[in-house]
Amino acid sequence: MSAAKFIRRESRTTYFLAMNQPLAEMIFWIAVAACAVAEVAILRSTFVARRANKSELVPASSRSGEIAWAVLPALALCAVLIATWQRIEARESHMQMMDHSGMGHPMQMPSSQPAAPHS
Repeated sequence: MSAAKFIRRESRTTYFLAMNQPLAEMIFWIAVAACAVAEVAILRSTFVARRANKSELVPASSRSGEIAWAVLPALALCAVLIATWQRIEARESHMQMMDHSGMGHPMQMPSSQPAAPHS
């Protein structure tokens, strides 16, 4: 592969990855909003369901068990969202650090031919 072709492909890949950073963040925040709405609905149904009249014929779990099964997944989801956000931020800082577009000249690749001896 020629040096120019390698540089062109590398800069195009870098541009493509940097261009998608806002898209990744937008998708993340949409997912956070969807998860928050779902968790609020789960927690609301857990607390509202206890106020309704229960039949003695239908077995029910304990109150603490229901709360635990509503809160523990919410906490696990928060941990996953935090880890995901840290990865998105790390990717953004990595892409900024790897941006060499301001250098003004392409990186020169070493020649594959041996150097001529100096006389």
